[in-house]
Amino acid sequence: MNMRPLLALASFFAFAAHAQSANELNVKPFVGTYSVEYRGIKAGNIDFILRQTQGRYVYESVAHPSGLAKLVVNSKTREASEFTIVNGGIKPQQYELDDGTTDTDEDTRLTFDWNAKKARGTHEDKPIELPITDGVQDRMSVQVVVMQLLLAGQQPDKITFIDRDALKEYTYLRVRDEKRKTQLGEVDTIVYSSSRPGSNRVSRLWYAPSLGFVPVRGEQERKGKIETVFEIQKLAR
Repeated sequence: MNMRPLLALASFFAFAAHAQSANELNVKPFVGTYSVEYRGIKAGNIDFILRQTQGRYVYESVAHPSGLAKLVVNSKTREASEFTIVNGGIKPQQYELDDGTTDTDEDTRLTFDWNAKKARGTHEDKPIELPITDGVQDRMSVQVVVMQLLLAGQQPDKITFIDRDALKEYTYLRVRDEKRKTQLGEVDTIVYSSSRPGSNRVSRLWYAPSLGFVPVRGEQERKGKIETVFEIQKLAR
């Protein structure tokens, strides 16, 4: 029997399967609800939602402030990234930061034009245009990139993303492994920090391998003092 046609057919299906997986996200959709404390004061909850819609993915955060936090954070505050997967890489297409009010002087909106290698939009009512190269992210998509890398057994290193109206490169470092008690039970976690030169801010996230590397805790430190703490309360898939 001539096996060449069968081998060719097998190779075709193997290629097709690889091509399909290369355009899919390994991180499973989820809804995570986190409590928020700011300088030791309870500030409410925040939902982080990863979903798929019409061939694209959306990762967004929705704030639910409580107490005094309601004075400075609108309950309709939303930050979101819409992105696609191309050859296994995350490519943001749209980014939005909306403070929840009718005013736009605190908002940011970006469209990523990968053909022109430009990100265009507005920040605080001012037009912006920034050069982009493969791998550049926005403030939300970068969070999914880290989870995607960890799921693939890779270590995040340096990632550039657009923060407000500028391109900023952050360095990610594995700090330690830690067993942590959470509202979901005790889980093993891997702690990563992220920072950039010249900044007095450091972020840390506790990723849980058993939960698909969804973070169970986050800290934002400024000038050596922890300002904001996120703790997971619920996780739905």
